Amino acid sequence: MFDVDDVPSAFVETRVEEIAGRSVRILFRGEDHWISSAKCQRNIGLLIICIGDLETEPTLLDPLSKSVTQFCRLLASDDYVRFYKIRSVAELTAIWARDHAAYSHIVLIAHGNGSGLRFAADGWQTAAQLEPVLAIPGVLPKYFVNLACQAGQAPLGKPFSRLAVCDSYVGAYQSVHGAIASQFLQSFLIHHLLQGETSKVAFRHARERVSGGTSFRLWRQGSLIPNV
Repeated sequence: MFDVDDVPSAFVETRVEEIAGRSVRILFRGEDHWISSAKCQRNIGLLIICIGDLETEPTLLDPLSKSVTQFCRLLASDDYVRFYKIRSVAELTAIWARDHAAYSHIVLIAHGNGSGLRFAADGWQTAAQLEPVLAIPGVLPKYFVNLACQAGQAPLGKPFSRLAVCDSYVGAYQSVHGAIASQFLQSFLIHHLLQGETSKVAFRHARERVSGGTSFRLWRQGSLIPNV
């Protein structure tokens, strides 16, 4: 039996020795194990970016950032988790150019209005305005979870999910309380990373368990994925 309960991280680094259908053979602690390929990730890294607004940081953005970051540190070792707090597009440009290759999952913490995200230094930024920053040469598609209010609405979610850098994009349809945003993200990551579910299945399970009636949306390549 493949048991990693005594490993401090939800992930162990190993090599795939053989592939058969939807299963792979790995070597762990000197023994061969066959596991579902869904439980394997080629590259794991959790990048959390808080886009500050100066006004609500102490009461909302900072506590939400701490909640999300500490939970991610329970899932993966500190080597695989990174948090940044920024207030400008220039700061996003700098950290993205330097660090994008190390991370597979991106969590955005910000204020949204359905069509953009608010930067303290630059005001509201749409997906089209952020595209030159994120879609740099050589970047691999990533999973994005945007915890901003109304981030799952079509004016933002549809074009963002079309970006070459985006594998899938998740956001709330309406305004979302910080505690509920944290709960949804934790549930999504547990199902997706800890239990090895696909992003679509993990999203469905997380959406079913979220409190307060908040509705989240999953977008991929410009299309809204049905909540099934």
